[in-house]
Amino acid sequence: MEEKRQNKIYWFVPILILAVIVFAYFYEWDLGAKINPDITADNVIELAEIVNTQIDEGRDKGTFYISGISEDELTKINDYVCSVNGMVDKYVITTKSGKKQKITFHYEISDNYYVMEKYLKGTEIPEDRPQAYKLYEKTEEIMSQIIKPDMTDYEKELAIHDYIVANCRYGQKDETKEYAFRAYGALVQGVAVCNGYAEAMSLLLTCAGVENGIMTGSAEGVLHAWNMVKLDGQWYQVDATWDDPIPDAGEFVSHTYFNLTDDMMDDTHTWNGEIFESCQGKDYNYFDYNELVYEYSDIEAILTEAASKDVTGEIEFAVTDYDEAVYTYDFINNIPGVMSLSHVVNEIGDRHIITIYLN
Repeated sequence: MEEKRQNKIYWFVPILILAVIVFAYFYEWDLGAKINPDITADNVIELAEIVNTQIDEGRDKGTFYISGISEDELTKINDYVCSVNGMVDKYVITTKSGKKQKITFHYEISDNYYVMEKYLKGTEIPEDRPQAYKLYEKTEEIMSQIIKPDMTDYEKELAIHDYIVANCRYGQKDETKEYAFRAYGALVQGVAVCNGYAEAMSLLLTCAGVENGIMTGSAEGVLHAWNMVKLDGQWYQVDATWDDPIPDAGEFVSHTYFNLTDDMMDDTHTWNGEIFESCQGKDYNYFDYNELVYEYSDIEAILTEAASKDVTGEIEFAVTDYDEAVYTYDFINNIPGVMSLSHVVNEIGDRHIITIYLN
C-alpha cells in the first residue's frame, strides 16, 4: 500500500511541474501586468512616458509588460525619449507570448542628469564622471553670470537662449565630434549640432527652474532637435540652433524661432504631435512681447531711428503685410555712417521676420 502511494506521488510531481510551466508560459504576463500596472504599456507612447520617468530618476534599467508594440517601435524607442537625462542603450525580451512581451531596458544616464542633481539638490557627482564635473563647473559659471534672482521665467529663457546662440558655433570638429551632440559640446567646447544646442537649453532651463523639454523631428527634411518651454501655463517652441546665423555672426543673436506656436513652426519643422505638448502660447513670442510687430507703413520712421542709434548693428522686426515687390530699405542709406546694408527674410506663420545687417 505504501509503495502505491509513493508511485502516485512520483507521478504527481512531474504533472505539477508541467502545470506550473504551462501556467507561467500562458499566464505569467497577465499576472505580472495586473500586479505591476505602473510598468505596463499598451502602446509606444505609454511606454516612452514610463521610460522617461525612470531615466529622470537616474535608474540604470527598467522592466516592463508591453502589448501591441512592434519590434520596429522598440528599436526606435529613443525617438520618443527626451535625451537630456539619458537614453535606452539596449533591451532584452525575457518573455514573449503573441503580441505580449516582458522586456528589460538598460539605460545610459547622461552627464546632464548628474549636473542637474548636483545643481538643484547638492547630490555628489560620481567619481567616474569627469566630464560631468567639468560640465557642472561651466553650468554654475554660466548661471551665476546670466541668471538673476528677480528674473521672470521669460527673462531666464531669453538669457539662456541668447547665451547659447552667442557662445556656441554650429558644427563639429574631429577633436570635439564626440560631444557635438551633447550639452557638453555646446557649453564647454562651444561647438555643437542641434541636439547639443537642445540639451544645453534644457539643462540650463531646468537649473533655472523653468519647465521645458526637448522636441525631435525634422526641419526641412533633415533630422533635428529643438526645445519646448512652459511659461505661465502655456507651451511654446524655441529653436536655438536655427536662431544661430550661419556663417557665424559673432555675438548677434536672432530671435526668429523664439517662442513660436505649433502653427508658426510647422512651416519648416515636423514632429509627432502625439508625443509632445501642444504649443499654443502667444504672449511670450519674442516679437509680440517686445512690440516689434509692424506694418510696412510704420517701418521707415522706426528703422531710421534704430539705425541712427547703431549704424553697425542688426535690427530685427516682424511685419504683417510683407510684399517683396514693395519693400525697400533705401531710406536707411541716407543715415550718416551707413555705407551698406543687407537683409534676411523668414516667413513665420502669417508674418515675415526681417533682419537687417548694417555695414
